Amino acid sequence: MERRNVGPTERWVSMTAGGALALYGLARRSLAGGVLTALGAGLAYRGVTGHCPVYETLGIDTAGARIDDGRVQEASEDSFPASDAPAWASAR
Repeated sequence: MERRNVGPTERWVSMTAGGALALYGLARRSLAGGVLTALGAGLAYRGVTGHCPVYETLGIDTAGARIDDGRVQEASEDSFPASDAPAWASAR
């Protein structure tokens, strides 16, 4: 099984744009329409499977580009509470 290398937003865009392009190509009923249909189908397939052979060749992976919430949470806890109160919060 091929590993996913396309992120979720990119997958939705690929499926939507690929489907629209394929339908447009089918409606043209010409050689150019056939080419558009094939391109659209390839784009839709990329979106459905989450795998892009071009990305694989170039070493690109947008599916794994996620923020590690655990590290963000830990850094937040380490810096809270601040050691000094803000200047505007001084007692009167």
